[in-house]
Amino acid sequence: MILSLLVAAALAGDGGAPAERAFAVPIPVVREAYPGTFATPPALQWSRALPGPTLNSATHTERTRPVAAAGLVYVGSAAGDALYALDRRNGTLVRSFPAAASVESEAVVVGDRVWFTDTGGRTWCYALDGTEVWHHDSGAPILTRPTLHDGRLYVTNVEDLVVALDATTGALAWRHQHVRDLSRRVELALYAAPPAVVAGEEILVGFSDGELVALTAAGGDPRWSLTVGEGRYPDLIAEPSAKGDLVFASGYFQPLVAIDRTTRRVLWDLDVGAAAGATWLEDARDPLLLHPGTDGVLRAIVPRTGEERWSWRSGDDGALSSPVVTEAGVIVASSNGTVTLLDPEDGTRRWRFAPGVILDGVSAPPSVDGRQLFFVTNAGRLYAMLSPVGETPAQADLRARRRGTADGR
Repeated sequence: MILSLLVAAALAGDGGAPAERAFAVPIPVVREAYPGTFATPPALQWSRALPGPTLNSATHTERTRPVAAAGLVYVGSAAGDALYALDRRNGTLVRSFPAAASVESEAVVVGDRVWFTDTGGRTWCYALDGTEVWHHDSGAPILTRPTLHDGRLYVTNVEDLVVALDATTGALAWRHQHVRDLSRRVELALYAAPPAVVAGEEILVGFSDGELVALTAAGGDPRWSLTVGEGRYPDLIAEPSAKGDLVFASGYFQPLVAIDRTTRRVLWDLDVGAAAGATWLEDARDPLLLHPGTDGVLRAIVPRTGEERWSWRSGDDGALSSPVVTEAGVIVASSNGTVTLLDPEDGTRRWRFAPGVILDGVSAPPSVDGRQLFFVTNAGRLYAMLSPVGETPAQADLRARRRGTADGR
């Protein structure tokens, strides 16, 4: 890593606005939001170049995941220095939320507030009318969304630092600087970090030396840790996942491990890696873990045993994004390919976006809100797609089969 961390005093000294300012400004007028269910393969609605100068997709990655809220879609840009709010109907720029550097992560929009991070190391809180409420400087680039839970934001940066901030004021609650295991020699740490995951009273965080650490939510004290990542790049940059008494974590190259939270023992592992977090598919039989591999393979895995129910190969060597489960199927993107819609029953392809031009890959997960699908390409273009109203015969048949399985027929 090329940037050093600021001391704790500097972190605490960049606090926020007075508490009485919080949640006191009006929300902008809500525009059409395309309500309904994403139940059919979509059609292209519009596309727009992200704000800022054009960048070469071969030398950069667009990491920002669009977030739809009311009549707007919030998105950052590797070429910009702000979070941008665009009209969901046509992509027109409505408002900018200034930052200290490029915004390359997903924003969090709740009520009349938006929280986001930038590559300058700052976390920002704005009112939706564009008024800054507070900001906080962590001292190193932040490439992932803040995790909002119970009035706190948990933020990780690329220098293995985790901070907990008061969501209303920006005041520092605690900080945890991970000490890397020097016995685990690596050529170069990846320029990334996963978001923190809340699991009960614990905060799960992955680090560049391959270590998964559970911190107490109250004070940021280490409760337990486990070495997960292996290989040339052991970095844990994929968001860990927790469900019940199980935790799942992946190194960039390998492995994927299932951990019993009670005993802290590894139940099983697979020689596959991930750059993005897994997603849960709640099917009629049992929940499946959808694991997006850095080898371009999406695997549906039985969580208790590690058994592979089905797999889908993207056909290229790009790392896959976190899958998105919808009524129409499972949406997944490839960093060297395009966006694909899969049948959740067996992983067969239902639809693939083929724009007729070089797409340059999609690294950030797509997002779905109502009948709209949004995704950003590495060439710096935002796409909005719309699922038509009504079901296709294939979708109706799938729904009937799911009902039959659930009823035991």
